[in-house]
Amino acid sequence: MPLHQTPVVEWPTELASLLEEAHIASGENGKQVCRIDVDVDATTLRAIHEFEAHLRRRQVQLRLAGSNECMRGEMNPSLGLGAPSERIGHIAKVRVSFHDLQGGECVDVADID
Repeated sequence: MPLHQTPVVEWPTELASLLEEAHIASGENGKQVCRIDVDVDATTLRAIHEFEAHLRRRQVQLRLAGSNECMRGEMNPSLGLGAPSERIGHIAKVRVSFHDLQGGECVDVADID
C-alpha cells in the first residue's frame, strides 16, 4: 500500500517531549527525515516499544509545537545506543527517527489499540 494510503497513527502525547529538540533535515534522497538521540527511563523505553509494536506499516503523525500543522511519515525501529549520558533516572540512550516526512495539516488518526 502506498505511503499516502496507509492509516495514520498519532505520536503519543506521553512521548511528545522526546521530540522537542528533534531536527528535521533532508536525507540523501532529498526526502525529509527526523532523528534524535535521547536518554530514557524504563517507563519511556517500554512506551516506545509498545508504540512500535502497534505501529506496523502505518504512518505516524507528529504535531509541530505551537502550530496547527503536522508532519507525517514512517517511524524507523528505535535503536539502542547504550548507556545514557545522564544516568540519574535514565537506563538507556535510544535513537528515535522517522523517514519520508511530509508536512501539512493534521488529519484524523487511526486507533492503535
